[in-house]
Amino acid sequence: RDQAITCTKSRGAEQSLTDQNQTTMFLSQVRPLAALLGISAISSFSSALVSNAPESPQNLTQGICADRVDGRAECEVELDVPSACVSVEGGDSSCPVVFFLHGAGGSNDGFSRRSGVHSAQVIGVYPNGENGWNTGPKSSNGCGWDDFACTSDPDEGDYIASIITDVRSQGAKGNIYVIGSSNGAALAHRLASNAGDDLPIKGIVAAVTQLLASPERSGPGTLNYNQPSISNERTTPAVSVLSVMGTADGLIPYDGGSSSVFGGDQAFQLMPALDSMAYWATHNGCTGANTPATSAHATDMGTGTATKYEYTGCPDSVFVEHYAIEGGGHNSGNGEIDGDKVMYTWAYEFISRVEAGGGGGPPVSSPVAAPSPITSCVDDPAWAGKFNTAHTCDYVAQNPDRRCKWEDSGGVKADTACPEACDSDCTSSPVASPVAPPPTSSSPFSAPVASPVASPTMPQDECINDDTWAGKMNVAHTCDFVARNPDRRCNWENSDGERANVACPLACWAECRDSGSPCTKDIFCQSGECKADGACL
Repeated sequence: RDQAITCTKSRGAEQSLTDQNQTTMFLSQVRPLAALLGISAISSFSSALVSNAPESPQNLTQGICADRVDGRAECEVELDVPSACVSVEGGDSSCPVVFFLHGAGGSNDGFSRRSGVHSAQVIGVYPNGENGWNTGPKSSNGCGWDDFACTSDPDEGDYIASIITDVRSQGAKGNIYVIGSSNGAALAHRLASNAGDDLPIKGIVAAVTQLLASPERSGPGTLNYNQPSISNERTTPAVSVLSVMGTADGLIPYDGGSSSVFGGDQAFQLMPALDSMAYWATHNGCTGANTPATSAHATDMGTGTATKYEYTGCPDSVFVEHYAIEGGGHNSGNGEIDGDKVMYTWAYEFISRVEAGGGGGPPVSSPVAAPSPITSCVDDPAWAGKFNTAHTCDYVAQNPDRRCKWEDSGGVKADTACPEACDSDCTSSPVASPVAPPPTSSSPFSAPVASPVASPTMPQDECINDDTWAGKMNVAHTCDFVARNPDRRCNWENSDGERANVACPLACWAECRDSGSPCTKDIFCQSGECKADGACL
């Protein structure tokens, strides 16, 4: 999958990986020494974010864990920074910062090998818990769960907040995300419920657990609320949520209630999964909180079907989505949906959409209109979309609902430059467009149409994929790769922001597929030649 996660950073000359690794090694030696000497910061280095090689994360343990007194015998923190997320000048990085939280009985070992942060171009943080996370009753705790003043048990909110402070001081300024499974997902919900200045959580990906219905608070400290709030006492900002749960989970009941993980303490009750999602959607201000859109998807878990619940009408950059793995158990987060892994292909796809903006579900507003009264109904003949000079006003007119938002290289939108195509008041203008109206199609990506004198079939020259196009995260994600799963991949972008549904008509436009040669059921190759396994030559 092509995870379209964009990092804005200033680059000078390429910094060699050798130099970066030497700097990283030096800092890993100096920072612990400084901590032992009581030096809180090293002014020459502490604010400079440095990268590391894949599978060789930086160790922040000494600086984070040395002064903690909340019963952390296994405290460890790793920081994984791709070279794409730092600049040679040492400036701030806007790459997303993603926390990876293990489950109960697990550890942070292995995240650096399997997280894929270097390919996704996000900064990874791998904290270690104390045989899991203190999100409920634990036999190892010395205090009761309702002793909020306790200082001897792990204070998870303060722990994660201190890590955020540290990575921010190094220059990691991007949005904060949390990915967790099982007990790690319970902490993800907890952190999101306490989002704010100390925990600026932008979004979470939570597998196989939901919000607690009760108690309201549990565990040490002040960042210990179990549900988000907009009360006078505490206001939690909106947080995007992607949830995946199995409907036949024997450990965390999909329908809510008690669980054996709470050791028989009936004070701890889980919300039903869909109530948990509605709670988040309502809190986030999604107008479709009580009427989610549903769709069926394929999965390799449970009965083979996943039901997606999408909560629409959310504010900009807020998404609330849930996948119910029908018949799935507590391992449902380890599976695939529509052929891609939940961890971490779907997780990164979700983060990329939050980063890109837009609200969950279809837009509430009407189709695009001109931003100001039109004084002329004549299109600008010099205007063309910034990704293709052939994308003129005539081209926009073929699918105005989608294309009137396009911009040229100077930032001028089509709805300004192409009034004849985009403004309804111009449709009866005597200056007629030479382009025929778009055909009715069931495809989500409408194809270009021929002129009135052309054949009613799709012109062959319009059904040619751009053989130079590739997804921004993987050069192997060509138009042929997109064709394997067009319903999901036709929205992918290349490094210049051009979408596959523009560059890959043979893959993305139903009207074009007849002009290709099928290799397998859903794969069409422009060359018409196929490998034995069904892929394109």
